[in-house]
Amino acid sequence: MRIPRFYCPLELQLGQTLCLPEAVFRHAVQVLRLQLGESLVLFNGQGGEYLAELIELGKRTASVRLHSFEPLSRESPLELSLVQALLKPDKMDFALQKAVELGISDFQPLLTHRSVVRTDQEKIEKKLQHWQAVALSACEQSGRTHIPKIHPPQTLSHYLTTLSSTTHYVILAPDSQQDLRTIAATQKLAVLIGPEGGFSDQELELCLAAGMQGVTLGARILRAETASTSVLAILQLLHGDLRV
Repeated sequence: MRIPRFYCPLELQLGQTLCLPEAVFRHAVQVLRLQLGESLVLFNGQGGEYLAELIELGKRTASVRLHSFEPLSRESPLELSLVQALLKPDKMDFALQKAVELGISDFQPLLTHRSVVRTDQEKIEKKLQHWQAVALSACEQSGRTHIPKIHPPQTLSHYLTTLSSTTHYVILAPDSQQDLRTIAATQKLAVLIGPEGGFSDQELELCLAAGMQGVTLGARILRAETASTSVLAILQLLHGDLRV
């Protein structure tokens, strides 16, 4: 049976006894019904993970003791960013969840001309908190030891002013004659995926003019969330740590 695993945003040390944060308590005790003496794994995003034992259990609190530390890493050698145009909430959550499982280092939501979902300043903080929760849950499930960075949404025009000379940028372009196999080996990649209606011709032209490489996935048109998952998986297979 797999030992349940939780993100614990605290300083962790071998031999330490600590009270579980409220969110971890709710999940471990109230949802999974862990009992005294049972084991759980804690990680704080700083690398490695700790094997802990539940030693005290109350109605609203629980304490654990950290018995051992594993200095492991399940992070990809490929620093991979997903730049995803805003989608409907359930599709955005799916795209982010799978991207985290596939090892992205950061996630940049993008406002584009054809984005179905719009956001205002008052809602940005709530969206960021929600996306962060989705990412944390995906890290717990997939065994990741570091937490991807979730950036606030920004417009495509602003994003184009932030491009780095050390990153190779790739954008899905249905009419491109190049595929993902043409991307040269690199350590830093950013992938731009359009909204439900795709990037507009003008947006695509701006990105290509900025030096991005346009690629295609073939003749079939994929949904945005399918496209992002497919591209990330292929890139991890070509240049990262995904194996077949």
